[in-house]
Amino acid sequence: MKYTLFALTIILVLVFTACSSTGTTDGRIPATMDRVVDGDTLRITMDDGTEETVRLLMVDTPETVHPNEPVQPFGPEAGSFVKQNLAEGSSIEVEVDTTTRDRYDRFLAYIWQDGEMINEQLLEEGLARVAYVYEPNTRYEEEFREIEREAQEAGRGIWSIDGYVSEDGFRPDAASHKAPSFQIDCEDPAVKGNHSSSGERIYHVPGGQHYEQTKEEELFCTPEQAEQSGYRASQR
Repeated sequence: MKYTLFALTIILVLVFTACSSTGTTDGRIPATMDRVVDGDTLRITMDDGTEETVRLLMVDTPETVHPNEPVQPFGPEAGSFVKQNLAEGSSIEVEVDTTTRDRYDRFLAYIWQDGEMINEQLLEEGLARVAYVYEPNTRYEEEFREIEREAQEAGRGIWSIDGYVSEDGFRPDAASHKAPSFQIDCEDPAVKGNHSSSGERIYHVPGGQHYEQTKEEELFCTPEQAEQSGYRASQR
């Protein structure tokens, strides 16, 4: 009996130690959210104080910060979505696959918060495509492709523009030829759509700081119509 109790005690100590070393019982590593670089790249701080640049595994969002590329449609929306869901300073969990670094020394991971994985959420919202799938980091490939298929069939986000998503990435030129999915049904459309010098599509509403001096390239009845066409709201 004494031997049995002693053995059970040792087992419990080992289990507790293992859980404590990872921070969670499922192998995820606790960390703190620092900031969003873009839709698929984050800055985080591990519990030991190590700062990491995280590249979300197996998802690709449109560019917003590439030095040689203009801002692509739905890139700002992807970044904003991550910011809204992973607030700066909030607690997150980091799940690694098999290989932990890419050739740029970025930390490869699935990021969780409150039981939700941000990689999956981006795919669900149509703000990312499944990409950069390399063995052996393929733990969730089947699930990701199913989520992507559902978003594509629903025409969400990046899938609302015919020809925009390709195997090699995104084709911003396809967005410029997109026919609106609505009719201009108001007498005086006043929401101005404008393309910035960097290629970003921004809409301005009456009363906005830059509304009067903005030269419209498209007009919309509502902000919702502008967003359906790949525009984001002006920050002023």
